Amino acid sequence: MKILNSLSLAVLLAAVSLSASALPECRDADAKAASDAKALGFFRRQGEVFRPAKVLKLHLPSRTKEVASYIRVGEKHYSIFTLVNPDCEAHFIKRTRQGDWPG
Repeated sequence: MKILNSLSLAVLLAAVSLSASALPECRDADAKAASDAKALGFFRRQGEVFRPAKVLKLHLPSRTKEVASYIRVGEKHYSIFTLVNPDCEAHFIKRTRQGDWPG
């Protein structure tokens, strides 16, 4: 009985240590900053952020975050979507140009 309890405890500890919450993850603020930096890089830093970035999704089990950055270059407004990995490296997904922006 004592062996079974010890084995159960060992299995429980192993499961907890390998759970998704124990894996490294880029913080939301860092993911947003990485996405904004990547987005501004497409416009040779001539653009500006006109709305704070948003974390749209957390992809499991890779712990990759999908982040939207909002950039204005002159009168044009763009939404830039990136995937940010647990090491806070942003990878481009797509760009959309927003229509007539009222602001």
